[in-house]
Amino acid sequence: MLATPGRPPRPPGGWCAEMKWDGVRAIARCTGDGVSLWSRNLREITASYPDVVAALTELTDGRTLLIDGELVALDAAGAPSFSRLQRRMHVQRPAPALLEQVRVDYLGFDLLALDDDILLADPYSSRRAELADLRLDDGVRVRVPPNWSLAEVDAERLLRTAAETGLEGIVSKRIDSIYEPGRRSSAWIKTVLRATTEAVIVGAVPGTGANAATFGGLILAGHTPDGHLRCIGGVGTGFTTEARRSLHAALEKVRRDTSPLDDPPPAAAVRAAWWVEPVFVADIEYREISADGMLRHPSFRGIRTDKKPDDVAVPF
Repeated sequence: MLATPGRPPRPPGGWCAEMKWDGVRAIARCTGDGVSLWSRNLREITASYPDVVAALTELTDGRTLLIDGELVALDAAGAPSFSRLQRRMHVQRPAPALLEQVRVDYLGFDLLALDDDILLADPYSSRRAELADLRLDDGVRVRVPPNWSLAEVDAERLLRTAAETGLEGIVSKRIDSIYEPGRRSSAWIKTVLRATTEAVIVGAVPGTGANAATFGGLILAGHTPDGHLRCIGGVGTGFTTEARRSLHAALEKVRRDTSPLDDPPPAAAVRAAWWVEPVFVADIEYREISADGMLRHPSFRGIRTDKKPDDVAVPF
């Protein structure tokens, strides 16, 4: 079941909220024959997380359970780091050294089946209570994070707490909501905190379909401490139709044949991009910076006319 983006519900009565964790969604299937983990696209990922499987096996002790949760890797400050988790995500059988270097935890937040009972039609509040009663929390690899009634705890306070502790935001859930597999439901609302940065536009990639006449996305850059103009990724969302048209017309006037970047651009950009003079500054919203210095989940917010390109630094 997926959440719909939006602000916390008003009025808040009849809703609970949980913290939102930046990791990999995973269903844990626990039986007397063992534990298996499944990704959101129904791909088995059990072999990638033997540490989590071992912990769940011990805690569930042969009971039949179906748990919805998130695999996370915490950074030194105790906040989930997606870039850190990426070191484990695509490793089929991690070596002991990698298991030691990158610890992965499983945070269970919903119970979908218990012994012979399928709980999908039960209300969220009941499923959550049964999950809590199982005491599947070893404090190390497996935890059941708390939730709060929004009638008792203000959502804005929870969002401030999420921001202070490096979490993604909150997910508000109707206490009477059933579990709808595969559906993006308005009974769950995710409110995600995002960071912002300025970025120099250095190029664009061709668009397709409705965007064929303008562009598919922009290539972004910032200046390193030594003054080099370095690529920090690309952005292809957040544009209105009018913004695409007007920005495309402006960029066409400053096209150039070669990259303005001082450092070599990513290979994918070299193959597809057309380049522009670095004269426009974009306002960008993003979730995280990856290990290789690229913006994750960026969205375009507008053009900054109050910022000079030379003053735009890489956001880290």
